[in-house]
Amino acid sequence: MKKKLLILDDEKNIIDSLGRALNGLDMELITSQEPEKAVELIKEHVPQVVITDLKMPKMDGLEFMEKVKEFNGNIQIIMITGHGTIDDAVTAMKKGAYDFIPKPFNKQEIIAVVNRAFEKTALLEENFLLKEKLRLNQSPNFEWGKNRAFKSLIERAGQAAASDATILILGESGTGKEVLAHYIFSNSSRAHRPFITVNCAAIPENLLEAELFGYKKGAFTGAYQDKKGRFQEANGGSIFLDEIGEMPLAVQPKLLRILQEGDATPVGGATQKVDVRIIAATNKNLRKQVELGLFREDLFYRLNVIPLQIPPLRQRPEDLHSLISYFISKYCKKNKKQNLSIHADALRIMENYSWPGNVRELENAIERAVILCLGHQITPEDLPDELSNGGGAGMQVSIGSGMTMDEIEMMVIRNSLKKNHGDKAKTADELGISIRTIYRKLEAIAGAEAAAEAPASE
Repeated sequence: MKKKLLILDDEKNIIDSLGRALNGLDMELITSQEPEKAVELIKEHVPQVVITDLKMPKMDGLEFMEKVKEFNGNIQIIMITGHGTIDDAVTAMKKGAYDFIPKPFNKQEIIAVVNRAFEKTALLEENFLLKEKLRLNQSPNFEWGKNRAFKSLIERAGQAAASDATILILGESGTGKEVLAHYIFSNSSRAHRPFITVNCAAIPENLLEAELFGYKKGAFTGAYQDKKGRFQEANGGSIFLDEIGEMPLAVQPKLLRILQEGDATPVGGATQKVDVRIIAATNKNLRKQVELGLFREDLFYRLNVIPLQIPPLRQRPEDLHSLISYFISKYCKKNKKQNLSIHADALRIMENYSWPGNVRELENAIERAVILCLGHQITPEDLPDELSNGGGAGMQVSIGSGMTMDEIEMMVIRNSLKKNHGDKAKTADELGISIRTIYRKLEAIAGAEAAAEAPASE
């Protein structure tokens, strides 16, 4: 790639002087006396190095540098400074400038600084290309998908990835909503920018707003310093809001504001503009949530620009064998084992199981089997007991006549917790609800039991 250098200074004699000093270098020289025009030239030519005056009438060097870095953070910026602006130059370096050239100019010093700046840009670009190669190698692929509905879904996801449209991924727990979100991000124009993941159900309601939008020092007790929110961290990139159906009503207007205006407001602070592509996911029926008054209708329509519904594994039997092979290969490599085959009896058990936990449950079962397998084949003994015993029929509960829905719900949660040895996260996945809901239901159960045991008032 040809080297390109842009010089910005409101004084033409300075531009000419620098041009003569750098005349012997093999590079394309672009010049401008106007900062706004220089910004456009940078977007057009993408130089690796920029030399700019620090003091200019229409826009100072710091503001200009901010615009350049916003466009491309790899571009190295060298400041021109007079004797009275050395302190300002040091400040500029702290804010991202590569170096500064004091007036009057020393030709050899200018050449040395510019050459080092080109080397720095080349190193950053090489690092970026290596990261891109790694990203592409690690990007999820769905070559194993044979189910027609699933293949159609991946095609739509690929088309959606090329846009900046908001995407809502729908599907049961364990179907791979986060994997699909990574696929969309990896195939988008923002793939080299931040990708921030937030599980809305895993953060307490009273902390979610501050976590998403940040806060200013002193905004509340314990806010000892400013803190960036996840949206500020994702600026220029993408954010994945998992379990969006669990977002409290009080926080939803702020998310709507970002979708409508690009405005993020920290707790106790001033509104900031952010440029973030939103991918959301839920295992809930958001239309039903809207009807129940638990989710804003306007927010739902803003999120539902491109809905992607992932079919559950039980509806994709043709994908099962390919997934089993994929996960066996993955966990044999991870555990440094030779590639295992699977016994016909074990395969039959897996084919007859309904996989209520979907692909996540299948992956966990294969990982366990690979670790426990002592021979060259995975046998029924290597599989989790529930695959052989339950056939995926689900948990059986005895429902008595006259029981209320709350009582039935309490019984199902208790039985699932007992089956999972008190593991609330696993229970939440199994029942298709959030872990926050599990805690809320347990509090309700405890409250009901305490009320039942309390002595009657005289």
